[in-house]
Amino acid sequence: MVDVVIVGCGAVGSVVSLALSLGGLSVAVVARSRGGDKVYVEGLGETHVPVLVWSEAASISPRIVVYATKAYDLLGAVESSLRAGWGPSAVVSLQNGLGSLELLESRFPGRALGAVVTFGATRLGPCRARLAGRGEVLLGWRRDVVSDAREACGLLSEALRRGGISAHCVGDELEPWRWLKLAVNSAINPVTVLAWSRNRVVVEDPFARELAEALAAETGRVAEAKGIRLPRDPVEEALRVARLTGDNCSSMVQDIAMGRRTEIDYICKAVADEAWRRGLSAPHNWFAYRAVRLLEKWLAGKKSPCET
Repeated sequence: MVDVVIVGCGAVGSVVSLALSLGGLSVAVVARSRGGDKVYVEGLGETHVPVLVWSEAASISPRIVVYATKAYDLLGAVESSLRAGWGPSAVVSLQNGLGSLELLESRFPGRALGAVVTFGATRLGPCRARLAGRGEVLLGWRRDVVSDAREACGLLSEALRRGGISAHCVGDELEPWRWLKLAVNSAINPVTVLAWSRNRVVVEDPFARELAEALAAETGRVAEAKGIRLPRDPVEEALRVARLTGDNCSSMVQDIAMGRRTEIDYICKAVADEAWRRGLSAPHNWFAYRAVRLLEKWLAGKKSPCET
């Protein structure tokens, strides 16, 4: 029995697994390849944790499972964890965009928590990352959850704080924060791909800034149409995050530089689809979705601007 299993050990998974371990919880990582038994995060520290592959997953019994995969890999990770016989009291989605928390809610009724991550992190290798901007983690739920999941929300938040990451359990107030993060992602991620630049381009280049502001505002309008009142102005928040993480490369830029698929379908396309379902249009998000899908092919493997 372990307190928490982190599925996936990319940039965000590395930070969360390290902070939870430093915060006093017993932590294990399940990844596609072993790659050692140490998690290292520049700016936070390092620790030894068991790093397992899926063929070994049945040997552990996690109390809480935190899914830190890419959104498009989540379904496969959930199915693998079920085949391993895991029966956690709570599961957590760390993915960007829409769809991932909804998937966990359908597979783990009453046990699914969401997390809004606002710190910047750059992947340096398997279970190795660099913190770029001290943000926070907000944990909570979209639909009512059982008492064990509520307890897990508080337990994880406290452990993250002890481990050096600001964190709070916001309970059933998560959804406005999730949509605010979506507005930030819809603004920063595609614009940094189009400019092939670090996050600072959003505030330093007038054309990049204008597009980012339009994307954030449009996402905010779709949230309002859903009856969601954002806790902060989406445009101001996108610019604030871009300033705080100016030296970081967005996860979308990092993915393309590594030749991987992006999560644009779960961000800008998800916003455009939600707008369409409500009889609205989201032309900026629809453009950003198509542009990034085109550039995924042409920029795949190009040297990251964070390496220059």
